[in-house]
Amino acid sequence: MIRTGLQKLDEALGGGIRSGVITDISGASSTGKTQLALQVMVNLLSGGGSIFYQDTTGTFRPERLLELLKTKSLDPANLDRVTVSRVTSTRDQMNGILTIQKSDFALVVIDNVTDLFSFEYSREEQLLEKTTQFAKYMKDLSHVAVSKKIPVLVVNMVRNAAEIEQENMESVISVFTHVKIKLAKRQSVYEGRVFVNTKTNQFFYKITREGLVETT
Repeated sequence: MIRTGLQKLDEALGGGIRSGVITDISGASSTGKTQLALQVMVNLLSGGGSIFYQDTTGTFRPERLLELLKTKSLDPANLDRVTVSRVTSTRDQMNGILTIQKSDFALVVIDNVTDLFSFEYSREEQLLEKTTQFAKYMKDLSHVAVSKKIPVLVVNMVRNAAEIEQENMESVISVFTHVKIKLAKRQSVYEGRVFVNTKTNQFFYKITREGLVETT
């Protein structure tokens, strides 16, 4: 188990981020999705082990990870145990599974998991191909998570359709993700919901220099 740093979230997850399953973190922009992933990474690094971080959007900032390490009084040299792969195509993203299979990473983070698929298959007539390719990718990712007993975090965006907020490619990603964490901002309040099996739990948080901090 890898702690998230949020007590109520960890309790809802049964102790933290579990090995051998895919945990899906979704939400609108600026709701703390990447921040949550980074603080999970810091908690993993504090106990040893290496991380594979696949960046599909070019937004990974090592200085933010260093800042979080410092808030935990951890050696900045821990950053050396993070392998960052900047990918610019779905082919590169899918090939990343081979890297995971051949290595001994203790955590895999993919941010953002659907962005490149939406970009490359953006036309309406490509919908079937996009769905098929993404389903294949998620199936292969799920298989490697289970077979190597690796905790996998995927970060995903949400879109507004007819004034309804929906996770991007939710119909596919829900088949292969075992745990869902949905982050949202309601006026001035940040709210998180955790979906594990048939149970739903709620928590509230704020975004600070130290990452996501639980509030009441």
